[in-house]
Amino acid sequence: MRKSGRLGDGRQAAVESVAACLADDDAEVYNLIQAAVQENALAAALNLTALAADAVIELAASRAGEPEQILRSLGQEKTGLAYSSDPANDNPTQPGAVQVVYPASLDDHDWALVESKGWIEVVVRWSGHEKAVTFYDPTRLAQEVQSAITMPGYFAERAVTVVPTVTREAIEGAVALMAQREFADVV
Repeated sequence: MRKSGRLGDGRQAAVESVAACLADDDAEVYNLIQAAVQENALAAALNLTALAADAVIELAASRAGEPEQILRSLGQEKTGLAYSSDPANDNPTQPGAVQVVYPASLDDHDWALVESKGWIEVVVRWSGHEKAVTFYDPTRLAQEVQSAITMPGYFAERAVTVVPTVTREAIEGAVALMAQREFADVV
């Protein structure tokens, strides 16, 4: 490991910082990252991001998967959330695991349409349970309520969740919070 206060090659500093992190050498991680950030914070952040991206791409290639799926699966281990576009997937097998099943494979364009539409219905699976949950943004929900009150004269819908904007991040954040409450809000 490099001990000098000046780190010349930002990429090498990122490699050494991550290696120290993997070795669980807290003091060394702190020293290497601090030195890199003091030298050039933006370069340090970009080098660490590029190194992580390279690692995910290599991992995806070794597992014959897509980098985005591999990256999301890395986050599952800590949050217990799984994300899928395949409604045929089985329930999550890990205790406490949660799965959000989207209606179809959604790319950036599809998500832009969902966000502008202001609603989406997903299936949430956890511990042998499954529930369809409709996510609305506040504006679209108000429109739906107004329309329903006009005809048939009332609004009723099961498992409605309102998020600021209907994005993957907002949905998965809300589901993570629901999981902490053992889905009491939607059962």
